Amino acid sequence: MKKSGKWGRDRTLAHVLDVSQLGSELSFTKDGKIDISSVRSYLEAQLSVIRDPEECYISGSSHRDGVFINAAPFGKETVAMDSGSACGDIKFDMNFLHLESQTIFSSVRANACVWKGRWMYEATLGTAGIQQLGWATISCPFTNEEGVGDAADSYAYDGRRVRKWSKCHASYGQPWVVGDVIGCCLDLNKKQIIFYRNGICLGVAYDNIRGLEPREGYYPAISLSLGERCELNFGGRPFKYPVEGFASIQLPPIVQISDNKHGMILSSTRAKFLLGCLQRLVQLGSREVAAAMAPEDRLRRYSRLTGYDVLSLGSEICDFLLPLLLVSPRSDDLVLLENNLKVPGEYTIWCSLVPFLLETYRKEAPHDASSVDQALDILLPRLERHVPVGDFVTTIMEALAYGCRTSPFTLVDHPYTGPYPYLALACHLLERYDFMVSWWMSVGFDSCLEGLLTRKGPNKNDLEGLLPIVWWPGSREDLCSEGKMKHAATSLSKAIVKVEDLQWELCTRLLHFVPPPAADLSQPVPGVVFRRFLRNLVCKNRGANRSIAPAGLSDNSVLVSTYCVLLRLLSEGFGPGKMNGDFAEGMKEQDYSTSLLHRVGKRSFPVSIFLKDSGATDFARLGGTFSHLVKTFPVGLDVSEVEWEESCMDEGDNVVRHDGKLKPACCSDLTLSGLLSDSKTPVRAPSKLVAVSAAAGVSERAGSPISSNYTSGRSCDGCVEDKPSSSGRVDIGLGGAPVSRSYKRQGFKPMKELSESIREEELLDIMLLLYHLGLAQNFKQASFFMQHQMQSIAQLDETDRQIREEKMSSEYVKRLKEARTLYREDLIDCVRQCTWYRVTMFARWKLRGMYATCMWLVQLLLVLSKRDPLFSYVPEFYVETLMDSFHALRRSDPPFVSPSSLLQQGLSPLVTFLVTHFNDVRIANPDVRDILLQSISVLVQYKEHVIAFERSQAARECMAGSLLSSFDNRFWIPVSNILLRLCKGSGFGASKCLSHGESFSPHFQRLLKEKCMTDERLFASFLNRLFNTLNWTITEFSVAIKEMQEQSDLRQVPDLLQRKCTIMFELSCNLERILEFLTQELPYAFLRGPEINLLRLCEIIVFVLNHTTISADAHFFDSTVRQQGQSPEKINRAMILAPLVGIILNLRNATSTPNHVMAYDVATVLAGLDVSAAVIAKFQYLIDYSWEMAFKGDISISRISDLKQFVSKLKLESKAARKQTSSHDLLAMSSTSDLLGSLAMMDREEACTICYACEVDTIFFPCKHKSCQRCISRHLLNNQRCFFCNSTIIKFSPIQATPAVEDD
Repeated sequence: MKKSGKWGRDRTLAHVLDVSQLGSELSFTKDGKIDISSVRSYLEAQLSVIRDPEECYISGSSHRDGVFINAAPFGKETVAMDSGSACGDIKFDMNFLHLESQTIFSSVRANACVWKGRWMYEATLGTAGIQQLGWATISCPFTNEEGVGDAADSYAYDGRRVRKWSKCHASYGQPWVVGDVIGCCLDLNKKQIIFYRNGICLGVAYDNIRGLEPREGYYPAISLSLGERCELNFGGRPFKYPVEGFASIQLPPIVQISDNKHGMILSSTRAKFLLGCLQRLVQLGSREVAAAMAPEDRLRRYSRLTGYDVLSLGSEICDFLLPLLLVSPRSDDLVLLENNLKVPGEYTIWCSLVPFLLETYRKEAPHDASSVDQALDILLPRLERHVPVGDFVTTIMEALAYGCRTSPFTLVDHPYTGPYPYLALACHLLERYDFMVSWWMSVGFDSCLEGLLTRKGPNKNDLEGLLPIVWWPGSREDLCSEGKMKHAATSLSKAIVKVEDLQWELCTRLLHFVPPPAADLSQPVPGVVFRRFLRNLVCKNRGANRSIAPAGLSDNSVLVSTYCVLLRLLSEGFGPGKMNGDFAEGMKEQDYSTSLLHRVGKRSFPVSIFLKDSGATDFARLGGTFSHLVKTFPVGLDVSEVEWEESCMDEGDNVVRHDGKLKPACCSDLTLSGLLSDSKTPVRAPSKLVAVSAAAGVSERAGSPISSNYTSGRSCDGCVEDKPSSSGRVDIGLGGAPVSRSYKRQGFKPMKELSESIREEELLDIMLLLYHLGLAQNFKQASFFMQHQMQSIAQLDETDRQIREEKMSSEYVKRLKEARTLYREDLIDCVRQCTWYRVTMFARWKLRGMYATCMWLVQLLLVLSKRDPLFSYVPEFYVETLMDSFHALRRSDPPFVSPSSLLQQGLSPLVTFLVTHFNDVRIANPDVRDILLQSISVLVQYKEHVIAFERSQAARECMAGSLLSSFDNRFWIPVSNILLRLCKGSGFGASKCLSHGESFSPHFQRLLKEKCMTDERLFASFLNRLFNTLNWTITEFSVAIKEMQEQSDLRQVPDLLQRKCTIMFELSCNLERILEFLTQELPYAFLRGPEINLLRLCEIIVFVLNHTTISADAHFFDSTVRQQGQSPEKINRAMILAPLVGIILNLRNATSTPNHVMAYDVATVLAGLDVSAAVIAKFQYLIDYSWEMAFKGDISISRISDLKQFVSKLKLESKAARKQTSSHDLLAMSSTSDLLGSLAMMDREEACTICYACEVDTIFFPCKHKSCQRCISRHLLNNQRCFFCNSTIIKFSPIQATPAVEDD
């Protein structure tokens, strides 16, 4: 038995030390114990015979024969960018490998060149704009406009424009995205240059390049536009995607393998062997390794070693490993040299140690945390003797962050893809308090944390790999499959959920981390580290939403990830985090109803966030800039916070509360999960809900308190996991191999102590800003692709219909099929983009959190609006984020809630805020008010939302008046859209769009009518602006028509001109419809009010008829106005003529009403404007127009008979007007038969010198000039100065009567 035990131990040691055959002469035990001397001898012997793989083998100096490295200033072994060669302002890091352009165009080359052999370097993209990466000779000129690829003997690849450059450009490669690793390969043996993207060859870019003399070779070179940045690797780190046969320009760390100076081996090769031994040692008792074994292999498992044996053997392995992991410090680092300390060898750690940790921890769940901890417990104490542990930890964390930035999601049969392996290991390592402290104290902590929060996005080619098969509604393609597409989308969704869970876990651990005392942190408290990171992130990305973004911004995915973390924290509460095995206990103690966004009852917000927060002073406030407000509206801190009840904004009996009978839309289905019940144990939802979520292709994040399908865990096949950790990590406290942890649990504080340093309201403020800076544009892009997808489907269907039609020429069918191919490819790309956005942004829990945020925010804004000074200090991005989030919810796909529930089930206060603030003078920026108006304009398109407006007391009281007063030069377009939609269905030819001919909103039509009748001054001002605006749009439309007619003769009609013509046409139609509504509801304002109203209305009618019924080409109007793809039902001549018919019929009907005496008659006024027979022809055109074809089924067409009666009357009035004009002409001819008569008439000054149509009857004061009342009344509508002398007119009076002062 003793011999058998000795043999079993030797067998185990042989496995650990990678002994291929264990002979009787080789034994690692002595007297029943491990013989350390035998182990040491064996390791020495093995290290002496290890060789590099054939493709990496280095033999002496032959590797350097084709390379020249300028020794200054980095030394003869280091390759970096030569700042002396830079043109433009480039920001370098301390190693001159991270570059960022600070000017419009910058260029720089490296300090090394090559002239023979096969070489490569890698460029990792920090941004995805215009960059030209490649090679250039020293003779290539660098200027502000020319860089790499713009001269002879320089070659570059630009993935933004998808081109290659060498004096001229040509299409090449794939579009790149942030995080791509571009391999730049130069094969001087074949005279070729090849580029790789993430290890995928893009093809030979250039061949037959010119050979150069020694030391006059090709330099790695790069050109960057403003704000672009990248990270270069010439061999100081292992390549992310090495290319076989191509060597790094910088030589990796090597060690001598014999006395021969030419016998060298990579340090990483020896380190990999030793780390392999260490891995096998620590995994001897690993449950995770055993679980992954086949059943027959488990029977042959090796016997376990004692803790002492593991420590002894591991120490011996580490003694050989340490010299390989450490290198001597630089000559200028005197502190390390004096203390005889070394620094971590970056190459060996990246190439050997980090892969060892990843492989030991396992890239897929379940993870082997105990083995990693055992290995670190053995290694770290020995490292502390030779190197500062902080530098070692920093190097590891930087490698993991780089892995997160550069690892794309792939389509595999498990969800552990993308940055998951690196992020999972980082989260586990940071459970060690010493690791967390060392990482936090490092110089690049913020940058490294951003890397861990990065999620690499795909380009067109990547999406094709993630979603190889697509489907869309109505698809008849043979290769389309709805089931396969949903399966791929669900797999991708699960992978993203895994990564988001780990990012949340990482940030939660930072929240609970208590740093040691420091110079700037005398009393450390939990949350301070995460708070500083958030503030630095916000400060760094202040201009991210500008049209021209400044340099130095974070990657957009960092903002998105941080936003999602904050959204989850505010939805679920801070929580204890999943650390130290206390997750399950924390779940039992946590009350989700106390989280900020779902808190029941009283709510509060500290106003100091607006008044004292220096980080937010750079952002504009509703009342203007912060510096201006401090001087104009100084606000003290006597009010520390504002308070309100959750449901205080609701009206009537429909009170929406989180704990009420009527719950908000974000929590209305929480009872299914049991999270709001008295029970502390979550209840599983019905499986049907899970199936619905999976079918949508958007996975619900389990563990969310607002999840309708809450479960205790997840797995990639839809089964419920027993483990409490959603990341798949195994709690080592449940058993397994013994482990001695070196970190302290007291370094992480519970939730109760968090409020001392950071408030939830402060996180909410930062979350809103992150949405404004990062997510708003993403949701707009998602909306664009979704709309474009619908348009593309319509185009494809229309093309298919045309192809199926008979009697088509073969040439025309050929062009249709070519167009169909383009439409199909565009649609497929669009479907993939929509699926990506749907999976990443429209997860159910995110939409619920966004809805709760909107509820919280609109209540806060309404409370603050009642406090004038405080409301002015509210940042503009609060309002912008509120509206952007709401519209993202409204456009979500699949829909978050039904349209009828969106406003009425929690967001009814939003209607109050919109109608009371779009005309609020306290909002200084008109763009913010425009956002509110545009939102109303969108909402009133839908009957469900109009009902919410009709139920709002604030809308009933002030909306009509505010709309009329807001109709000015800045807001007339959205106001006219709102008025048009509220009055929709009440005009001629406009009732067929509604069921049973009902008006769209009779309630608001009545309110508008009452407001115009009760406030005559407001109505007169609105009507004047309406006339002016309609005159302008019709004029611009007619000018555009003439320009297009001129261009059409040359068969060149610019798209911009055609678009302008269409827009002006639509705006004119809208304004005419508003006038039609006014004549229907308020005809007496034109027939019994000021004469100028009816006169200007008739002028508009004649003006429109002149430009739409008379044309050299009768068909030119329709052909020029209608854009390609525009619906004929929306753009045609009937749309602009129908309102005119409605206006005339409304006034005629009012005139014919008995018992109503009218001061003016529309036919009489029209006849007076144009006494020629042409006016009759224009109205006859209206009678003869084919209205039944234009408005088929519209009941208002029957009123055409009334138009015929009006035209008959108009003929009589025109005939009478012509007779009167003829008599006046005869009188004028007789009275001017001689010169004296003419002078006598001129001396009388009876004719107005402005219009020459009326007699002078009005005098102005104080200048005492004269004109007719019609001219001065129209003039004073828009100008208060005299026609003749430009002096200000105070009053005017009739000449004949006693002056009755009239003030304008």
